[in-house]
Order: sequence, then C-alpha cells, then structure tokens
Amino acid sequence: MSNSSSLIVQDINECFEFRNELLKAISFIPFGICSTISNIILITAILRNSHLRYRHEMQIVCALSVADFVEAFATFCGGVYRILVILLNLKDQKFHLLQCMLLPHSWLWRWSDFATSFMLLTTTCDRILSVIFPLKYMRWRSTYSYIAIGLPYVLSALLSMFAWHRSVTEYAEISMLCTNVYISPIFYMFSKYLTSASSMLSVILYIPTIFIVKIQRKQMSHILTNSQIARQHRAQVRMTMTLAISCFATFFLDALPRAMGIYGILDENPTEAGKQCESAMQVLFHLTKLNSIINLFLHYHRNPTLRESVLNVVRMFYIGKFLIWNLQNSF
Repeated sequence: MSNSSSLIVQDINECFEFRNELLKAISFIPFGICSTISNIILITAILRNSHLRYRHEMQIVCALSVADFVEAFATFCGGVYRILVILLNLKDQKFHLLQCMLLPHSWLWRWSDFATSFMLLTTTCDRILSVIFPLKYMRWRSTYSYIAIGLPYVLSALLSMFAWHRSVTEYAEISMLCTNVYISPIFYMFSKYLTSASSMLSVILYIPTIFIVKIQRKQMSHILTNSQIARQHRAQVRMTMTLAISCFATFFLDALPRAMGIYGILDENPTEAGKQCESAMQVLFHLTKLNSIINLFLHYHRNPTLRESVLNVVRMFYIGKFLIWNLQNSF
C-alpha cells in the first residue's frame, strides 16, 4: 500500500438511518427484476426467429436490450446484496475499496451505464442511415452490425475501466454496504453527465429523422408497387416510427432522470471525502429500467413477427414450467 494514498471517508453511522437505507435498497428489486425479465423475453424472441435476428435494426435493438439486461440484473443483484447487509446488520463490517469494486454488480453497473446510453444513440444513428440511404442500408452486410454494436460496447468497456482508479490507487476501509464512495465523485459525475448527454442526443437527432420519414411516407403513398424493395422500405419506415415512440419515452425515462439524478446529488458529495449514504435522488436512476420495459411492449404491439415470437417464448416458459411440475410430482 506504499504507493497508495489514503482516503478520508465519513463513518457510515453518521448518516445511516435503517428505514431509509432499507427502503432505498428494496427499491432496486422491482425495477431490476421486471426489467431483467422483459429484456430476457425480448432478446430470446429476436434470437430464436431467423427473420428477425438477421435484420440490422433488430440486431441493434437486441444489443440495446442486452445492455439493458446487464444493467437490470446488476440492479437486482445490488439490491439483494444491500438488503442482506442491512438486515443481517453487517454494515459495520469493513471492506477495502477494491473489494467493493470487485463485487459483480459494481463493475457490471459501470459498463452497462455507458453501454445503455451509447446504444440508444446508436439506435438513432441507425435509423438516420436507414431513411437517408434506404437502398444501401438494405444491402449492407453483417459487418455494419458488428461495427454498430461493437463500437459502443468496446467504448463502454474502456470508459468503465477508469472507475477502478480510486479503488486501486487509494486506500480506505468503508462499510460492507459498498455505496458509491468507492468510485471517484469526479468519474461518477462525468459518467452520469456523459450518459445523459448521449441519451439526450439520441432524442434530438431523432427529430429530423421523423420529418424525413413523413416526407417519404407521402412519396410512398403515390406508389402502389408491392415489390420486395418497397415492402422492405415500408418495414423500415414502420420500424423508424416505432423507435420514434421509444425515443419519446427515452427522453422522460432516461435522459431527464439521469440529468436530474446527478444534479440532485451534486452538492451532497462534492469533495474527495465521501459520504457513505447515497442521496434519495438515486431512485431517479431506476426510471431507466422502465424505459427498457416499455420497449418490449412497444415492439410487441408494433411488430407482428416479433409479437408471434414473444408469444412463442412465453408458451415455451409455461411448457417448461408444466414439465418441471410433472417431474416433481412423479418423484
């Protein structure tokens, strides 16, 4: 530890209130589990249908759903962990900063926080390309999807590595509850502002996209052809409008909560000497899970092929549940 600086951290007992902290931890569970289930259904429905999984736009929607799933699963795990620590009265047990960072939900949060917002922006950019270059877009090979998905994923992984800086270079023992004090407040604010800006940009860029789609719709209304290219183009336009509705939800359930959440806690942890109790404004970050849940129902309602695939996934679940029940009864 000779190369590490020492970090002054407030004792958790100075701010800990059992009821408030327990309620904050419990709030992780419903958002995390509902979003986890929703994203599992959407991912499975896309991957099991060959017509869906080979389409560029659905591959990107699936990649966004994977990022949402990781964030939701980390939220659920983080909630369960904190509830157990509080109920078992382990908050006074000490962890090093690095031990907190090594908890699975800690580093999953760091990656998924960037990945979800970057994938939202990628989805918007994909729709812009599909309406500006419709014929070229339909002919692009799988390399396009690899780049569109791989770039935000890799960038998220690289940026999330900076979250390890404090836990590696500074020494301190904090509560086993492992609130965000193990992360540099500068990095935390940077990550929240960057992800909020990325989500906001995905909304702003969609506005001209909608106007272009409206113009194309008017032009297509005069064309009665039913060729394969025309059908594919209509499908792309419908997908663009579906994601426009999703974009509207993103503004209220992702971009704004991220911005308001970090603004609300800005004055509560302004220095390197961190408080171990998180602000109640952190609850706003849970609204991003609602955004991913709405996406499932939106695609289910607007995409007949996906709807059928989702219904098949649900049927498979009930068949599996029925078989397990029969096996248990046979013993």
